[in-house]
Amino acid sequence: MNYWRMAFRIDSRGYEMWPDCYERGIAAIGYYTDDGNPVVEDCSKLTEDDYDEIWRGKRPEATTARSSLKNVAYRMKKRDIIYVKQGPYIVGKGVITREYKYDPNILKGTEVEWEHFVTVNWENEFPKFNLVLGADQITVLKLEGRRLDKINKAESQTVKKIKIVEAKEGEIYTSEAIFRTRNRALIEAKKANSDYHCEVCKMSFKRIYGKIGEKYIIAHHLYSISSRDNASITALDDIALVCANCHDMLHRNDPPMSIGELRSRIRHVS
Repeated sequence: MNYWRMAFRIDSRGYEMWPDCYERGIAAIGYYTDDGNPVVEDCSKLTEDDYDEIWRGKRPEATTARSSLKNVAYRMKKRDIIYVKQGPYIVGKGVITREYKYDPNILKGTEVEWEHFVTVNWENEFPKFNLVLGADQITVLKLEGRRLDKINKAESQTVKKIKIVEAKEGEIYTSEAIFRTRNRALIEAKKANSDYHCEVCKMSFKRIYGKIGEKYIIAHHLYSISSRDNASITALDDIALVCANCHDMLHRNDPPMSIGELRSRIRHVS
C-alpha cells in the first residue's frame, strides 16, 4: 500500500476542483496542450514508454505534470491512501477503490473537465490540519520516509470522532505548531443548511463573483474558539455565516461584536 498527496487546484486561477471530485468519489487530473486538447488520452491503452514519448513530443518542458499524471495512471493502486492538499492544509483523505479510468464526461459541467481519474472512498468527516511537506509544485506526490511520518503524526493529533449537530472545539494540540482544532464537518453542516448569504449585510459571493463564488461563505463562531481554555460544545446555532468584510468588522472589537450590533451599524450609515 502506498500513500499519496494530491492537489486539485486549477493552475494559477485559484479554483479548487476538490469539492467536485469529493462529490463524485474520484481523484481526477488533466493536462492540455495550447490548443486545449489533452496531452494524452486514455492511458490504459498506452505503455509507459508510449506515454513518455507523447509527452516529449507535445510538452517536453512539463516534467512535473508528466510525473503527476503518470502516478495516477500507472502507479496508484487499489487500497492506496490519498491525502488532499489545499494550500498549506491537508483537507481530505480517502482510499482508492478502483484503479485508473479515462472518461471525458466524468466532470462534465464543472470548471474544468479533467478526464483521468481513480475512484476513491473519501472520508466524510475528515478534520483538516495545517502541514507543510514541501514540493508544492508537484500535483501528485508519493509520500515516503519523513514526509509520511510527518503526515501520520499530524493526523493522529487531530480530533477524529466528531458529531454533526454539536461538537467539541477549541482543544489545543500540536502539529507543526500549536493551533486549535475546528470541526470541519460541523461548519459544512451549517453551510449546507444555508443560502450562502452573509447574515449581516446579505451579500452573496455567487451573485457578485459568479461560479467561482458559489457555495463560499465564512464561518464565524459566536463564542470565539480562541477564548476557550479547554474543548467545549459548539452547536450549529453557535455559528454565523458572514462575508469576509463583515467577519473582519466583527473582530474589530475585543470581544467581537454580535451579529445584531454590526447589522445595526450598517443600517445607520448615511
